[in-house]
Amino acid sequence: MDRTFALIRDKAAGGAVLDIGASPFYLLDRALQAGATRCDGIYFANDTHPMRSIPQIYSRSGKINLVHSNIETEDLPYEADSFDVVAACEVLEHLENFPARFAREVRRVLKPGGLLCVTVPNVSSIGNILKLMMQRNIYYKYRSDPSGRHRHEYTSRQLQALFRYIGLDLVKAGYFPSPTSHLTWLRPAYRAIAVTPVIRNYSPVLFAVGRMPDRKPDAAFGPPPPELYTEDLSIED
Repeated sequence: MDRTFALIRDKAAGGAVLDIGASPFYLLDRALQAGATRCDGIYFANDTHPMRSIPQIYSRSGKINLVHSNIETEDLPYEADSFDVVAACEVLEHLENFPARFAREVRRVLKPGGLLCVTVPNVSSIGNILKLMMQRNIYYKYRSDPSGRHRHEYTSRQLQALFRYIGLDLVKAGYFPSPTSHLTWLRPAYRAIAVTPVIRNYSPVLFAVGRMPDRKPDAAFGPPPPELYTEDLSIED
């Protein structure tokens, strides 16, 4: 998460930051430390989540406003041009459908000149390749809370296509070692992969940062990018 925060630090300082999928709120705590004037977190879990009715929490650095929301079915509860930074770290892979509402709402709430920062699992990661070679399944097992499963992992080309669809100018895109791996002995290998030319394309995590143009796009969204969406039906000819 330190690497992710470094991508938005300068913009977060003195600005308003929204983290979609915020729990455990580390990114927002770092933003407050850096001087953010407002930090909001959106998270979605099952209906029995113990924090569902809590409107804010307090970190060591200040207040974080909370909203429980399903970003696939609900609009974000904010006015237009509310945030200097919007982040979505390890979120989009959990969505059931193409993130059309996410794209529309990010464009709406992000200020002109604001930044969107997204991280997602890399479907062509070395871990997935090795699993397939060992005849292991790269897909998640069925779980009691299905919102935690990965529905669609991304390639770098697909992630950048999503940013173009939103209407953002791409600032930076690249690869991270796994930020959440519990296998500590693998972390040095992940770090080496992430900085090695060619091989870094197989790192576990993709990131992209895009800037909203000073004149925000006002045209209606067109069809989803073909890199991410098809109109094919599940019907055999």
